[in-house]
Amino acid sequence: MKRFNQHTLIFSSIIIGFLLAFMFMSSFNTKEEFEDLALGKATVPHFATDSNNINVHYLPKVNANNFLNDLSFYLQNQTILYLGNSQSHSINQKQKNDNTMSGYLFSELIKDSISFLTASIPNANLQEHYLLYNFFSNKIPNLKLVILPVFMDDLRETGIREAYFSSFSKTEHLITDTNQIAQEINSMLTKFKKTNSTTKSNIDNKALNETTQEIVEKKLNDVLESNFKFWGNRKNIRGNYFNLLYKSRNSLFNISSQSTRKMIKNRYEKNFKALNLIIKSALNKNIKILLVIPPIRKDIKNPYDISEYENFKTDINDLCKKYNINYLDFDNIIDGKYWGYSAPTQLFKDKDYDFMHFQAKAHRILADSLKPYILKEINHAL
Repeated sequence: MKRFNQHTLIFSSIIIGFLLAFMFMSSFNTKEEFEDLALGKATVPHFATDSNNINVHYLPKVNANNFLNDLSFYLQNQTILYLGNSQSHSINQKQKNDNTMSGYLFSELIKDSISFLTASIPNANLQEHYLLYNFFSNKIPNLKLVILPVFMDDLRETGIREAYFSSFSKTEHLITDTNQIAQEINSMLTKFKKTNSTTKSNIDNKALNETTQEIVEKKLNDVLESNFKFWGNRKNIRGNYFNLLYKSRNSLFNISSQSTRKMIKNRYEKNFKALNLIIKSALNKNIKILLVIPPIRKDIKNPYDISEYENFKTDINDLCKKYNINYLDFDNIIDGKYWGYSAPTQLFKDKDYDFMHFQAKAHRILADSLKPYILKEINHAL
């Protein structure tokens, strides 16, 4: 028994040592953001711009008021708002001059004096979209249509995330509705704002009261960063640490991108409540709304429970009937050859199947599929 315990201790020490070494070495050449690490090298973020390189695609890590101020000219047009997740701003195997669905539609619709704007967040849940919708619908004077792709996978998420809405909180925007979800969102935004104010105050005070030791340490850090690559990349360790834990857990329990993702009932229901709030508000403001079941990869095992996925699609269809709004089922419009690979989800693998992000050719297909419905909805809104 004693020998067994010794062997177990030795084996455990080797494994832990290996993992720590792996984490340390891998931190030198990888990105800090966990979301970027999850995309992998094959898929890159791409945010659409106009011909003057002004962003027409919003990611809530910048102040939304600044985003709209830069687009004041376009806001004079009839405007469409597309609320998406990382599928909207990612291109698999990107080549020069490739664009996203958002970029293609903006460049084409602007010729008809229609401004197509996009706001997207990785793994965006419908509570986050409720906040974005509420902000933009109050700020865009000629908003005629909101397009909302509803991803079943994102209905497993809940709340608004500080990483994406910390900067947004600087807009001072709060939802004026009195429902519980609005109150929870407002509470979180207020908390983010206080955190930002406290952090800035602490930084300012620290800068004013820097000691000689702190000044020397700062200079030393600058020298080390400029001369030693590993020192400059030390901030990456945190992102790689979580990535390593993520892969280790998946390897231990044999979880991959194709593993079945079960729905979380209370989160599903809360997101559907948020979706109802978006639809009701849009209709009250005479804004058309179009729900879309987005493309999903069909040449590999579907990561959803089949019965849950079919129930989800039925729920969306029933909701559209309830409010008499249009609904598009695009889950099968992208051929398997236009999808690609993502970062590995397990240790000792170099890639995994990506069921969420596709190549630019697929973005073109999605844009072409959406365009006739957009023009139809816009014409009805006039």
